[in-house]
Amino acid sequence: MYALTYKKKSNISKLLFLVAKHKWLVLSMMLGLYQFSDGLYIFAKAELAQYLIANAWHKNLTSAQQHKPWPWADTHPVAELIIKDKNWYVLAGASGRNLAFAPTHLSSTPEPGKMGNSVIVGHRDTQFNSLKRLQKGDIIEIKTKHKHQQFKVTMLRIAVYTDLEYLQDNTTHDTFDEEQSSLTLITCYPFDSVLPNPTHRYIVRAMAI
Repeated sequence: MYALTYKKKSNISKLLFLVAKHKWLVLSMMLGLYQFSDGLYIFAKAELAQYLIANAWHKNLTSAQQHKPWPWADTHPVAELIIKDKNWYVLAGASGRNLAFAPTHLSSTPEPGKMGNSVIVGHRDTQFNSLKRLQKGDIIEIKTKHKHQQFKVTMLRIAVYTDLEYLQDNTTHDTFDEEQSSLTLITCYPFDSVLPNPTHRYIVRAMAI
């Protein structure tokens, strides 16, 4: 019995010695596992939410009222966004809580498909990760309750998050008629960084065709 207890203590001592010896490696592995599990949780939540939002969206198409994706939601789907054959549903109100579930429409800008510059924001590690594959000339589609419209990508830009110029209808980077419908998609940049709240944004500007 004593020998068995001694052997267990010896094994534990060896394990603790190895951990202490390679503490930075162990910490790096633990941090990596934490970030991976956290990213997997965010992705799974966003994917599940899209099914619930899709259900609410299809109800909206056949109803005069706006349907919530879940009973406690303070938002509703306002459009369907199609990028590179991927369909995403856009929620009203660009709050942090809504962004956790889907791309969101900035309420201070025109609704998607209407005259003026409609701004939609999304997370780089979920739905808007696909923005990095867009090129000038690519087509983005928007479906609302009343219309289906196509937009051609005319500008790809990286900007500091404090630069709000890209929210305006007229910019020196993209000239167009003020009465024309346009679309601006925004996400954090760089796409593959693990750092939260980076200082830069990736901006896609598209014009109605």
